[in-house]
Amino acid sequence: MIAKEIAEIFEKIAPKESGVKGDELGFVYGDPEKDITGIACVWQVQPSCIQVAVEHGLNLMICHESLWLPEQHSDWYDSPKSGKIYVNENRKNLLDHHGLVVYRSHSNWDALRGDGVPDQAVSALNLGLMKVVAEQKFFRVLELPEPLPVGELFQKIEEGLGFRCCRLFGDPSTRIQRFAFLIGGFGENQWHMPQAAHEMGAEAVILGEMSEFIVMSCLEMGMPVIETLHSISEIPAIRRQAEILSEALPDLPVHHIPSGSTVYGCRIRGS
Repeated sequence: MIAKEIAEIFEKIAPKESGVKGDELGFVYGDPEKDITGIACVWQVQPSCIQVAVEHGLNLMICHESLWLPEQHSDWYDSPKSGKIYVNENRKNLLDHHGLVVYRSHSNWDALRGDGVPDQAVSALNLGLMKVVAEQKFFRVLELPEPLPVGELFQKIEEGLGFRCCRLFGDPSTRIQRFAFLIGGFGENQWHMPQAAHEMGAEAVILGEMSEFIVMSCLEMGMPVIETLHSISEIPAIRRQAEILSEALPDLPVHHIPSGSTVYGCRIRGS
């Protein structure tokens, strides 16, 4: 089966048109006509997961985040010239050397109900049955069975995500029952999404990425904030993506390969 045929199957599950207009979706590197020996589902393409993919004979990588670090022209420092960005050249050389193809699925996997990023992030928390109070396309306000201190919610989130480096901002004794999980970069680049969640009934928010300015706005509205990591909040859905593709393509090996900053090591509190 060639890469383009796999993309057609994938897009029946998560159509491109379900994503955000103008988002980068589809093939971003390599030959769509290439015969595929296996699929690696990753949050982001990085050297460690390229190596694992090659070791397992997987030559199609489906990534969530952009393959490349963008160019930047700044008055604040001398940035590298075009073609001299280290991580981009390193990734490109590795992809070329191993003959890999890269396909990007981003906002269309965010928009996928049940198996997409927002719902899988919430499912990973293992908080039991919750009521949906209100929702927008990429997030919901959820109600816990009973109120609990946000410090206790914080502990449950760390246990559910398996990540003990979450951060809590606000009074841990504050009792809340309704919260919104703003996955990925929403706590960094969607300035007023927390207010939208607050107006829908949220009493606290969980973020992936964090802008301190956005966190301050949450605290001013009386909402405690729990921060995970961009990758940690989205990887549950990448694992689910690999499971779905394994079922849809039983004759091809499909694996989720860990990626993100924690692959390089993460210092745990008290260690």
